[in-house]
Amino acid sequence: MANTTQSTNGRLSWATLLGFGQLAVPLAFAQLPMTLFVAKFYATDLSMGVASVGFALLAARLADIIVDPIVGILGDRTTFRFGRRRTWVLIGAHFFALGIYLVFMPPASLSAPEATDTDKWLYFLAAIAVFYLGWTMITIPYGAWGAELTGDYAERNRVTGVREIFTLIGAAIAGVTPVLIGAPAEVCEAGKLVVQGGGQGGLFETIRVMGIIILVMLPVTLLILYATTPEPKSLHGQHFSLWKGVQMAATNPAFLKLFGASFFIRMGSRGVEVLLIFYLISVAFFSEQQSRTAVLALLGPAVIFAPFWIWAGSAWTKHRALAIAMALAIVAFLALPFLQSAGYVANLIVFAIVGAAYSAPFTLGQSMAADVVDLDTLQTGEPRAGLFFAMFQISVKLADALGAGIALFLVGYFGFNAERCTTNTKEAIDGLALVYVAFPVILWIPALYLLWTFPITPEEQKRIRSELEKREADWIKQHPGQP
Repeated sequence: MANTTQSTNGRLSWATLLGFGQLAVPLAFAQLPMTLFVAKFYATDLSMGVASVGFALLAARLADIIVDPIVGILGDRTTFRFGRRRTWVLIGAHFFALGIYLVFMPPASLSAPEATDTDKWLYFLAAIAVFYLGWTMITIPYGAWGAELTGDYAERNRVTGVREIFTLIGAAIAGVTPVLIGAPAEVCEAGKLVVQGGGQGGLFETIRVMGIIILVMLPVTLLILYATTPEPKSLHGQHFSLWKGVQMAATNPAFLKLFGASFFIRMGSRGVEVLLIFYLISVAFFSEQQSRTAVLALLGPAVIFAPFWIWAGSAWTKHRALAIAMALAIVAFLALPFLQSAGYVANLIVFAIVGAAYSAPFTLGQSMAADVVDLDTLQTGEPRAGLFFAMFQISVKLADALGAGIALFLVGYFGFNAERCTTNTKEAIDGLALVYVAFPVILWIPALYLLWTFPITPEEQKRIRSELEKREADWIKQHPGQP
């Protein structure tokens, strides 16, 4: 039997909620530039090209998928004096910090004329692989930690909601940072980029400063987490092999629907994010500085509307509220083709609507995942929050890899060139606009259906938790004195 103890259904203190959630700030701060700027930086400033960057991202994320279930199982089954989840988060933080340093502060030799395309690609692939290894080793036990803090349907909305508000705050800070740093004055002369006043120009300074900020924030937030949040407690149970556990999960309709919905939502969103700056500059005719400012139009409403989705998850049920949010995002994206030349403000309004819906998957998705873990524990007798969050991470990483890789490949297929001082044809720009709008909509429609038919209602979740607590009480009676 696992050496674990019973989880609580009580209301968590604000000190615990805030202390637990604030670790999301540096994680989100890192994720936004990884999504919006890193691909553009390596494709444009280091002249790797969008297709090469997309392939490296795809390869790194697919390779990283192998690590996810291993980390999940180890987090469920290993015991440390410092705590299961606490220890794995701490170990992951070291790899994460190294990955940040490698990705955000590449050596100057990569921008030298003698640097070959192979040198750049291998460096980027290795740096991204280290980053995602650290990301996995933090986020899987961190997600399981949140799922095990409480067993209450609505209280889980508070846990994930507060954490994702911090996620959005971290993303918003990351969005403001490039605006404050500013873009260097650049001109194209005879087809070559000239930085006025000297320097490298482009995103070099932006990426470096953001990397430093993440490395400063990470140890501070870890200290706050460990000072305020207790090691999570879970139910006693038995162990199955990884393959047996995967087979059991494959027969769980709630898991399959949430896995599929998460995959489609994330894949569409990732395609949108990796093309956002390209779209704003080449299709909506934003300046470089305006495109950086426009990111805030997504993040501001996301932060503001996060409490609304926490409320909606309890009032309308989590899955229906999330389905409504995705329907709103679909409608907003379908409006974009009519606004391509409508100007800065009109496009910002649409992106603000998208941002309002954007926070719902973050706020409600992991709360729904915790309910799925409860159902699996009841059906199998094994508490395996870590493994399940690893499997949900697999859906995210597959979606990230495919979403970024396919979106970048498609715009490359249409002839779009991301290098500076390059003039794209009308066909290439039209292709970019088509991919940007159609790619997410095609993927979000099936996600909407899967969410609307999700089977775990508040009443069903309450029944599941009641049976789990009864089973745990029986185990304690049968094993007096055992931890």
